[in-house]
Amino acid sequence: MKSIKLIALAALLTAGSASAAQVWVAPAAQKIRPSVQPDASAPTQASLAAAQNEFEAFQIVVSGQATGVSMAFEGLSDGNGHSITGREVTLYREAIINLTRQSGGDGATGQWPDALVPDVDPIAGEKRNAFPFNVAAGQSIAVFVDIHAPAGTPAGTYTGTVHVTGGVTADVPVKLTVWDFAVPSTSTLKTAYGMAWNGPCKGHGDANCTGGDADLALRARYVQAALDNHVSIDTPYYTATINGSGQATWTSFDQYAGPFLDGTANTRLQGAKLTSAVVDGDDTWTQDNGWSTHFAGKGWSPALFAYVCDEPPLTCAWSDINPRISYAHGSSPQVQTLVTTTAQQAKANNLGNIDLLTPVINFVENKPGKTYAGNQRASYPATMWWYQSCMSFGCAGVSDALDSSGETGWPTMAIDADATRNRAMEWLSFVYNVQGELYYETTTAFFNGDAWTNQYAFGGNGDGTLFYPGTTAKIGGKTEIPVESLRLKMVRDGMEDYELLNLAKTLGAGDQALAIASGLFPKTYQATATPAAIDNARAELAALILHAMGKDVVAAPAPSADGGTDTGSGSTTCSTTACADPSAGTSTPTDAVAAASTGGGGGCSSTGGQQLWLAVPALAFFVLRRKRLNA
Repeated sequence: MKSIKLIALAALLTAGSASAAQVWVAPAAQKIRPSVQPDASAPTQASLAAAQNEFEAFQIVVSGQATGVSMAFEGLSDGNGHSITGREVTLYREAIINLTRQSGGDGATGQWPDALVPDVDPIAGEKRNAFPFNVAAGQSIAVFVDIHAPAGTPAGTYTGTVHVTGGVTADVPVKLTVWDFAVPSTSTLKTAYGMAWNGPCKGHGDANCTGGDADLALRARYVQAALDNHVSIDTPYYTATINGSGQATWTSFDQYAGPFLDGTANTRLQGAKLTSAVVDGDDTWTQDNGWSTHFAGKGWSPALFAYVCDEPPLTCAWSDINPRISYAHGSSPQVQTLVTTTAQQAKANNLGNIDLLTPVINFVENKPGKTYAGNQRASYPATMWWYQSCMSFGCAGVSDALDSSGETGWPTMAIDADATRNRAMEWLSFVYNVQGELYYETTTAFFNGDAWTNQYAFGGNGDGTLFYPGTTAKIGGKTEIPVESLRLKMVRDGMEDYELLNLAKTLGAGDQALAIASGLFPKTYQATATPAAIDNARAELAALILHAMGKDVVAAPAPSADGGTDTGSGSTTCSTTACADPSAGTSTPTDAVAAASTGGGGGCSSTGGQQLWLAVPALAFFVLRRKRLNA
């Protein structure tokens, strides 16, 4: 009899443990570390808003204990025959990486989410091993729910349900408001992100790229994944196509890279084109002329540039630069030249006509008391690019002169940084009137061992790496693919935010858009906001755009997730009101319609003397040198 009672008690305890698991919703721009636990106000449904042809995402979090958890999401419908489904709706389990060293002064060791393992991947369309998964007691695991409202999606409200099954069951309602305007597939803000010639090969077990067409197809899948995140890999083909004598072989380049320059690749962003492609090979007239001639014949010239020198005098002498510029411009005026240096250094060394003068962001406006303190933008040409580097967290181990491991506040690609800092660069590009963003590499960790366990480089976790190698042994399926990082999604969201800002400007509301952006991210080194502040700013921009287009202003969706951010301490989420951050321009729901906002909060936008009132919710939501890694 006693044993029967013990068995019954054990059954009750097991049932109680299972029922203790909780399913809740968090904003996409909040990193859910395993130690994070929900509070009583944690939302259980999601409300989002997006332009046509825009991606929006949120997270469903399971706080354990729970075993065998799976999720399914058929898509969204407006009830009028229009739906968003198929590969436009993707679920990703957020894989955890354990960091043993922190990035800069405000990073943190321990477990962080980053790699996004898809349920059914949107590239090959194959089932992967995102599900099922187990959640230990006291642990939280998040699923990234990514929704794309395809081009041509009618404006309106779309609803659907994510079904959670297994060790815990729940139905998570989802509502997406699609605004009555679209963002372009080909980004307005140009990007040039590097990828080592053998980066994908190295990550997938063939460092020397001996696989022929299979390796070229693999690289193309990486280029596709980047482009669907509004990022252009500037070396879409793995090697130079022209030798020193000028002999060219373009057949494979046109086959594998051409569709991304034509806009005919099988991207979710229909018609998306690369906004950059670098002359690959020696800095000679022969190389530049061969590339410019071929690109002109294909209509690809706007993307072509010559990377004349990276951070002189580290990679070339100052005296090398003017002859290289002459080669490029002499081959064709369509070949733009790029040098990563400051306007002051270019002037001091009598450099010629650099089309794309590209400084590190820290030198466009540095912190008070440092070289280049104060806004330096007026020193540059009207068109300029910039880049972020390990200077965002201190460049530990790169050089004693640059090792300032206590750096904080800059836009960053670090894993152990607030997600809003991963998303801030593009807002700042609008604030500082910058037309393009450079980033040195996307597969650095592939050369440092197992990228799934070690992402540390040049003082930061994730520096130079935005992908994980999606081998079939790791993620299942039959086709090897790139696994996107959570940070890449934040860059994508920042690129789309830029499109809203630019569209408002194009429609005559540039001053208001600038006020919103600078209120959210005031300076280069003030790159932290809250998810709620970003969503409020986006809602205001949508109102500006719709009003300028003479269309109805649709109120943003009701709050569905708090605006709290995980600071790495394992603290619980906070309520909407508690997360309101006046310094970031956030308004609480009660004052959202009380006054005109000057940056990111809810409120009133003024256009042509006519005020628009919008109840905006607090939606719970480099190495110093560019490297060609040939190892």
